[in-house]
Amino acid sequence: MPVLTLLAHAALLAHLTAPYPFAVGETLTYDATLGVFPIGTASATVTKLTRERGKEALVLAATGDGGPPGLRMRYELTSWVGTDRFASLRFYRKAIQGSRVDEQRYQIVPDSGRFRMEGGTQDYAAPRDALDELAFLYYLRTIPLEVGKSYAIGRYFRTSYNPVEVRVLGRVERQLYDGSTVPCLDVQVTTRGTTMGVRFTDDKRRLPVDLDLPLPYGSVLLSLSGIQR
Repeated sequence: MPVLTLLAHAALLAHLTAPYPFAVGETLTYDATLGVFPIGTASATVTKLTRERGKEALVLAATGDGGPPGLRMRYELTSWVGTDRFASLRFYRKAIQGSRVDEQRYQIVPDSGRFRMEGGTQDYAAPRDALDELAFLYYLRTIPLEVGKSYAIGRYFRTSYNPVEVRVLGRVERQLYDGSTVPCLDVQVTTRGTTMGVRFTDDKRRLPVDLDLPLPYGSVLLSLSGIQR
């Protein structure tokens, strides 16, 4: 095998086995505001390492509670992500408003490029390295992001939303909950005309310090309020 091929193979293995900037036990908590008004809280946790269809997988979970009066909701997201290539294997989404519950469960098979609703019989096409929306946010913490560059990422498991456009607008400073100030990358994520803003710390942790989420009742800002590891 040529030396260059060996070096390329070694680099690939190093990339695949390198530790992620998050680990089991990391919990990020957020305060949610609509304009100047506090409306709830949210959290994102790397809950455990498990086996999913014979593959080692990280289980990611996110919850959000709140909303303006009369529109209080609870969101729950759970993602099972293979550790070898960081691709989604299973995804659960639930939204609760009053007595109304909207729930979807997906089985995602990245090797075969397909997904289906649990309990259903219809397969749908998916990228071979598919990501759900929660896994996508964690994926952005693992890749190089350069100021001034845009990336078209065709990995969302529902192919009609691809490519997801990721733009690194610049660097900004953000004050953390402990009073410290950190430089952050100002990132914009757009799909099918909907845009979310995220500020990631510009360091090896790549923490999402705050997020602008477009919701039906307005743009909600999630601000990091605590970290547990």
